Amino acid sequence: MRKDELVIFYNEPDEKVYVKVPPGIETHYQLSNLAGKILQEDVHTKALHDFDLAGLPEGIYFVIVNQDDIIRSKKIVKNT
Repeated sequence: MRKDELVIFYNEPDEKVYVKVPPGIETHYQLSNLAGKILQEDVHTKALHDFDLAGLPEGIYFVIVNQDDIIRSKKIVKNT
């Protein structure tokens, strides 16, 4: 997975974080809080994954994506 093949973005109006990766490769997705606690986690081969932040308090979260032992992360700041 090249850097330009991974897209992580937060859509504030629907309170979701979207992750786009190359399809067909098993990918591990995690959403954690600032303390490192894993809040959501999933593994699949689809090209698009989303994390629903609705119901979570304001704060800093991290999206961690692991595909073919290449790990990428992004900080997400949720404000209401």
